[in-house]
Amino acid sequence: MDDRRCLGGPLTPTDDYPEDPNEEVEVDDLGVVTEAHVLLHRAGMLRETTGNASVLFAWERIGGSALNAADRVWARAMAEQARALDVPLRAQFIVHARGGRQLHPDDYL
Repeated sequence: MDDRRCLGGPLTPTDDYPEDPNEEVEVDDLGVVTEAHVLLHRAGMLRETTGNASVLFAWERIGGSALNAADRVWARAMAEQARALDVPLRAQFIVHARGGRQLHPDDYL
């Protein structure tokens, strides 16, 4: 999101992300960190490179608007990593079969 809170580029579609955002992985430039840390770190790098003010995640999946355990775990992990890495996380959404739903902290904390 840019400083006017409008969608800025780039849009970066990602699929096949791991089931567990808290799974530890070793990455050349970061060492041993969680999957969520890697994803948020990369999003933060893109934000800085493009001059955007914040990041937004839209988790697309099959199903309805009801949250499932995986939705909650990923949303919580991303919010935690955003705080830890000081990356402004504007919002998270679930994009489902019938539309979209914004996630609020009460949904995943």
